[in-house]
Amino acid sequence: MSGPQRKPAIPVILLTGYLGAGKTSLLNHLLRHPDARIGVIVNDFGDLNIDAGLVVGQVDEPLSISGGCVCCLTDDSELEDALVAMTNPKLRLDAIIVEASGFAEPLTLARMITRMGHHRFHLGGVIDVVDATMYFDTVDTSNLPPLRFAATTLALVNKLDQVPAADRDATVDAVRARVHERNPRVIVIDTHHARLDPTLIFDPGVGEQDRRRSGSDAGDDPIQPELPIRELLRQAYAEAAADEIGDDEVEAETMPHRHAQSVTVAGHGPVDSDAVMDFVEDLPPGVYRVKGTVLAAVGSRRRSFDVQAVGPNVYVAEAARPVPEAPSSSAGNGDRSDADSVLVAIGEDFDTEAAEATLTAALNGVATDRPDRTERFLHHVRLHT
Repeated sequence: MSGPQRKPAIPVILLTGYLGAGKTSLLNHLLRHPDARIGVIVNDFGDLNIDAGLVVGQVDEPLSISGGCVCCLTDDSELEDALVAMTNPKLRLDAIIVEASGFAEPLTLARMITRMGHHRFHLGGVIDVVDATMYFDTVDTSNLPPLRFAATTLALVNKLDQVPAADRDATVDAVRARVHERNPRVIVIDTHHARLDPTLIFDPGVGEQDRRRSGSDAGDDPIQPELPIRELLRQAYAEAAADEIGDDEVEAETMPHRHAQSVTVAGHGPVDSDAVMDFVEDLPPGVYRVKGTVLAAVGSRRRSFDVQAVGPNVYVAEAARPVPEAPSSSAGNGDRSDADSVLVAIGEDFDTEAAEATLTAALNGVATDRPDRTERFLHHVRLHT
C-alpha cells in the first residue's frame, strides 16, 4: 500500500484595490457561495471589518494581522503564521483570501506569498478591484500606468452602475487600455456591485472533495463546525450591501453576474511536458487559470504532477490527489474514466475550441524518455520547495 498522500497546497488569493473600490463587497459575495470553505485574512479598518482568520468551518480563535499594511511590516511572520494555521487539513479550505489594505502594494504582497509557500500554500491570483467612478482621480494619476498592475491577474472594473449607461463601455475600455499598458496579460472584467462567478478564481467544494478522496469519512478527523458569529457577520454584510444597493434591489442574490467558461481535456499515457508548460506559462487570451494533474515521463520513471497556473503564476508539485474527475458541465472530449492526465482551462470569452485542441495535443502527444523533457516541471517544483 502507498503511504499517506501529501496534502494539496491551498491557493492564496490576494484581494487588492484602492479604498472604497468594493473589495469587501466582492469578499462578501464569495463568502456567500453555498459550497465554499474560505479562509479570510483582512488587513483593513472599517465599520464592518471581518476579523482576520474568520473561516467557514473554523472554531479556533480568530487570527489577526495588525500594525498597518502587511506589505510594509518589518516582520511578516505574523502573516505567514496565519496562513500556515489555515492549511490545517481539518479546515478543508478551498482557498484563502487576503483582503489587503487600500494602500497595499500588490507586487510586494505577491512576492511575500510566493516566498512563504513551501508547498503549504501558493499564490492563486491577484484580484484588483477598480472604482470606475474614481479610477483616474485616485489610482491612475501620472503619465505611467500604475505599477500595481504588474502583479495583477484579474482587474474588476466595479461600480459601473454609478456611471451613465452611455459612458460605461468607454470607461471600461479606458481602464483596460491603461492596465494593459503595464501588463497585457491581465484579464479585465466589468462588474456591478463586485459580482463575480467564484468558479473563475477558485474551486468551491474542492476541500470537501479532498476529504472524501482521502478516506477520512470514518470520523477520525471530523470537519470543524462553523463559527457561531459567522452567520451574524454575513447577515451584517448582507444588510450593508442592501443599503448600498438600495431598496429596489435588496434581492442581491438575483442580481446577474457573468459566468466563467471552462474546457476539460483528458490524456492517456505520459504527456508532452514541453507542450503542457508552453500552454500554462503563456495562457491564451481570456484564459484566467488552469488546473489539473498530469502524468510525465521522468527518465525511466513515470510521475504525476499537480499543475496550477493563474496568469503568469505557475505552481507545480508532486501529485497530492488522484487525477480529478472532470466537471460534467465542462466542454471537452476524451474518455476521462481512466485518464492518466486531466487539465481544465477556465476563463472568460476565450476560444474554447483552440484551447481544447492545444491541450488535447499536449496531453496525448508522443512523449520521450529524455530527462530534459520534464525539467521545466521539476524547475517549478524546486521553486516552491
